[in-house]
Amino acid sequence: MPAHTPRDSAQPAQAQTLAQGPAAAIRLLADRGYEATTAEDLADAVGVSRSTFFRRFGSKDDVIFADHDLALAELEAHLSSTDLSPSEALITGTCNVLRLLIRDPEAARLRFVLVRQHEQLKERELVITHRYQRVFARYLRANLAADAPGWVAATFAAALVALHNQTLRNWLRDDVDDAPAALGTQLREVAAFYRDWLAPAVPPLTTATSAPAEAQPVLPSGSGSRVVVAVYDTGSSPDEVLAAVAAQLSH
Repeated sequence: MPAHTPRDSAQPAQAQTLAQGPAAAIRLLADRGYEATTAEDLADAVGVSRSTFFRRFGSKDDVIFADHDLALAELEAHLSSTDLSPSEALITGTCNVLRLLIRDPEAARLRFVLVRQHEQLKERELVITHRYQRVFARYLRANLAADAPGWVAATFAAALVALHNQTLRNWLRDDVDDAPAALGTQLREVAAFYRDWLAPAVPPLTTATSAPAEAQPVLPSGSGSRVVVAVYDTGSSPDEVLAAVAAQLSH
């Protein structure tokens, strides 16, 4: 058998193991106890070496919140690349975070219990909450209308985080079945309050055609004013555009 075969065939298996690592670690911590569980124990539970565990997850505190690190990375990627309107981009991104965090229901519930039992984990969770809020606020500041009050980004970002956390708690108490759908409904109600301060979505650029510059009149309004819409190729000169507009205005 070629020497490279074992290494190559092990890579997909290890990748799958690492992807499942946080859930396996959380289950062990809940079963054995947070204080009694060592990093070596967690590495064994995940199925990797101690060095690989530390390289991939860090400390045992880090592995508990590994899903949040992934959710934050995916949220930032979504907000930086989406073509959705600012409001829908935020709603979709927030629902995606919740969907990721509860994709393994058992692990999500065990993580909640672990965090409630240990003060240092509560403090770590609070820091992560602020990280989400900063991501939302940064995106909002870049997508607000020029006349938006200064408090809009901070309050909308805080509302997104608060609604997400409340919906997650409701789901943990079995008060809601489809948590992402419930969250989306609530977020749209809140987003309506901020709608006037959000910049409109930028329409996609259209491909330039080879049509020459031309202008088309629009039906006059009741006040007697007249509007002319100019359609022109990007290669048209300013003189050609002005000539087409002038021709219509002279009719």
